[in-house]
Amino acid sequence: MRVTFECFRTLRERHQCPASIRDRRRFLLGLTSAIGSLMIERAAGAIPPPSETGLPFEGLLKGRPGFQPRKLAPRPFRSIPGFLSEPQIDAIYASYRKAFAQLLAAETSLQGASRTPENAAHYAKLRETQLSSANCVLLHEFYFGNLALHKTSPSEYVIANLREHMGSFESWRDDFVACARVAHAWVALIYDPYDDRWHNVPLGADDAGGWVGSNPLLVCAVYPAAYQIDYSTREQCVKAFFERIDWNAVGRRYYAVDRH
Repeated sequence: MRVTFECFRTLRERHQCPASIRDRRRFLLGLTSAIGSLMIERAAGAIPPPSETGLPFEGLLKGRPGFQPRKLAPRPFRSIPGFLSEPQIDAIYASYRKAFAQLLAAETSLQGASRTPENAAHYAKLRETQLSSANCVLLHEFYFGNLALHKTSPSEYVIANLREHMGSFESWRDDFVACARVAHAWVALIYDPYDDRWHNVPLGADDAGGWVGSNPLLVCAVYPAAYQIDYSTREQCVKAFFERIDWNAVGRRYYAVDRH
């Protein structure tokens, strides 16, 4: 029977190495018994679950609070004149905090959750909550990160790539508005490294599934609580959004994932 490093590590924690050669036989007998017990525990689902932790100093979000180090990002603005009032940002940030709390709670519960078939429904619910809340957290952070207090203009780098992938700026903008009109909660401009193209995508509130493997370049929140304090219609909010896009952030995001 092959024993993995994980098994040896677990067994080392449970048993001491023999103090002398005379204790070796006793130790080997105990080791054999422990291996059998460990395999029984594995079959019963008692092996500790994967930690699913990462390194906060690596990845595309390195050095930032928020999703990747699992540390709530601070409120980015008190208000954005001409776009979002203080009460409106309060509402959006409250949604972000709620999703963050749900993510932490789901991941904490997963560490002690049974993976047995009898617990499948509960385990599935935890995984669904983890996925939806993680996507919600990320989308909020991307949204906050591509907002500007004052109007900015796209750089030549952004314009050149937008034209290459999407055609004219106007055609891209009109399609982004069309996606926002039909989206359940979010609309995003994404880059897919698998087909090396940009796409506008409407996203839902529950799964926020979007395009598998894609990288968000620009995100806009269009769920009701994200605009109804300041605007009577979603279209009014999206129109104002274009005047407060941080195009420098869009350029940095694409540069970080583009195959130069």
